[in-house]
Amino acid sequence: MSAFDLFFRRKKIGSIVNETNVETERIGSISIPDKLTESNAFTLANTVVEIYFPIDFIADRISKLRFFIANRRDREDESTELNRFIKNINPLYSFSDLVYQYVFSYMADGNAMTYLTTPSIYKNANVNSISRLDVLQPDLVELNEYTNISTLTAQSLSDIIRQARYTYQTGFGEWLNIDGLHIDTIDATKRDYSSVLARSPLFKCLRSINNLLAVYSARYNVYVNNGAAGFLAKKAQKDSNPMEAMINDPKGRQDILNDINERHGLTGYNKNLWGISGIPIEFIKTLATISELEPFKETLEDSIKIASIFQIPPVLVPREDNPTFNNQLESERGVWENCLMSMTETVCENLTKIFTLDKVGYKINADYSSVSALTTNESTNQDLITKKLSNLEKIKTLYPEKTTEINLEIENILSSYGQN
Repeated sequence: MSAFDLFFRRKKIGSIVNETNVETERIGSISIPDKLTESNAFTLANTVVEIYFPIDFIADRISKLRFFIANRRDREDESTELNRFIKNINPLYSFSDLVYQYVFSYMADGNAMTYLTTPSIYKNANVNSISRLDVLQPDLVELNEYTNISTLTAQSLSDIIRQARYTYQTGFGEWLNIDGLHIDTIDATKRDYSSVLARSPLFKCLRSINNLLAVYSARYNVYVNNGAAGFLAKKAQKDSNPMEAMINDPKGRQDILNDINERHGLTGYNKNLWGISGIPIEFIKTLATISELEPFKETLEDSIKIASIFQIPPVLVPREDNPTFNNQLESERGVWENCLMSMTETVCENLTKIFTLDKVGYKINADYSSVSALTTNESTNQDLITKKLSNLEKIKTLYPEKTTEINLEIENILSSYGQN
């Protein structure tokens, strides 16, 4: 390694570089990782339904909102040329698609990576030069980060990242312009090997996810190796116990344990759930049936815990019997008010900055009027507004000297009327 190479370290998201003890178990035609890691969080979110559900729940609902360009007063401006940012900013994906990709990556990987394309004649990206926005798949991005740069003094990503490469699923790759790369992190928790990338929020339920992966491995093994649930052996004759000496011998006991652990069990490659002993012993039943393992009960419990870190209540988690809950609508409204709306605002703020709309007095806003879970309160909200206006008029009559202040309050109510 050259002296120059010592100044930076190579990081690849989606690989197992810088991570130890990461194993993938090959079972039949599928690979089941043995635990959650920084490198497989995005992949697990796309392939394990218990992890996919809460992230898709959030990304899907946010992406289906109507987004619009608003001015400083939060009023929609349909005439501005800036509407191209939400109507025609990518030839392959709609703005709704881009929002879905952004939120899904943000919640699964902990990082939303976007890439702006600008003509080479422009030095900096701005509302006039940006011609395209892409949301990068995080497990296909490779970063070369400097190791001798303080994050407290860095002014931009280019101060920390030496090179960035995007490798498509076809195998073709290209180097990215660091100035066009934007990385929005979900929180300030950084990965052990990166000064830029955040940890996936999935690590907040690390034990549940690892347990879920173990259940999947065990369940598949039960299905494939569906043998007798125990050891088959010739029954020992009366007053004869040829195993007694071996069991009483510490080395003999260890030999038995080693033999069982190496060849039998619920998880592991080429493990068997049954065995044939050459030593006459009584039949010993083992925990090998699906009914005894109760994997569906186990996965439901893990699903509820995983969904909880995204503030999705248990009643909204899919289950085998699909029960109907009277408070399901109320629960979904709670998810909107406690999670989805704040996440939507974060997405709008981040995309506004990426497009540099804030520098020209514009922003991206979302319209919640199509959300049925929120419109159920519309009648109550209308009554509250009516009562508040009526009360203000009465106060103005009782206290004429407060007329100016009251009129200002009435104007504020009317200016925001119908806005969410």
